[in-house]
Amino acid sequence: MLLTPTTRDKLKRAAWAAVPSAVVGVLSLAAFAWYRGWPDPTSLGKDLNRSAWESSFTERGLPVPASGPRDGYWGARIGPKVADPRLGWHEPAVSIPGLMDIDARGWQRYVSAAESKSGVVIFGGSVAFGTYASSISTTYFHVLGTELERRSTPADVTVVAGGAWKAIQEIRALAVYGDELKPDVIVFLNGLNDLTNGASSRTLFGQRVATLDGSEWTPEYHAHDYDQRVADYLMIMGRAAELGAKLGSEMLIVLQPSLAERAGRTRIEELLLAGSLKHHDSGDALTRSYEAMRRSLRERAASGGFHFLDCSHIFDQERATTFTDLWHFSDIGHAILGRTMAREIAIMLESRSRRRGRREGEEQ
Repeated sequence: MLLTPTTRDKLKRAAWAAVPSAVVGVLSLAAFAWYRGWPDPTSLGKDLNRSAWESSFTERGLPVPASGPRDGYWGARIGPKVADPRLGWHEPAVSIPGLMDIDARGWQRYVSAAESKSGVVIFGGSVAFGTYASSISTTYFHVLGTELERRSTPADVTVVAGGAWKAIQEIRALAVYGDELKPDVIVFLNGLNDLTNGASSRTLFGQRVATLDGSEWTPEYHAHDYDQRVADYLMIMGRAAELGAKLGSEMLIVLQPSLAERAGRTRIEELLLAGSLKHHDSGDALTRSYEAMRRSLRERAASGGFHFLDCSHIFDQERATTFTDLWHFSDIGHAILGRTMAREIAIMLESRSRRRGRREGEEQ
């Protein structure tokens, strides 16, 4: 779909109109001034994080990859974020053969060798980025790309994601880059950052605020405004669907896996969750909020505005450690997520291809 400059301007303005002005106002370098890397994991314990990642292999009788997570523990191989006046920040360009191939805009890609192929673009935070996989080939998006090939629905997969991004940054990225990418399918792999990151629903990660109780602000401070976070997230996703429709794209919202949702957590995962909940009301507050998101997304998807895939519980059948913290997981989780997403996206691409074929037949 070719968009005129006027249409592009309208889409960009629509992205800003997608949220209250107070939300838009936080997309500034104020957050970036503090935010130099991944969220600080010290409250969980670095040793515990490392042990969980390694246990996800050893408990399954698998060798632990010697290089560790491809991005390094706590993003050590990535380095400082790049300030972006439109998005707040994005990942820096990094090229490490077999581990990371991030371009100057923070994008990553799976490129299909097929002659005829579709385009899939994925927006999100660090999970969408593919953190804590051991290599490029074990990221969920590489698994997704290879699975789409196997299902005879090949596609180039572009990942536009940044560590700690929230939905407001993701919809802005869609508005800025959507007409350039011209995707057949737009995917938002998100949900958990909007419940956990930033002092409130309307602040970004690392943005200093006055605390409600007068305590000293820390990056982990949380105002416990769960209802507002759910409402803002759902509103932004609704506006994202409108932008996607203007681009002529199908849209899929994937509610990401969450350790708080996982049934049958292992001992180490229980310790991880306890550390993660330190700044929250309770685990119930997170699960209630996720249920509200899930229920509303499912209802809205039924009306045909977008597709919805609930991946919040996809690790429940796993008996071994899978998560490395509240958000992230190693190769095993990436493989499950990539295959699960591929099944849904393949159906969407097949349906889109059939509709295109019928239209072309009618025009002849």
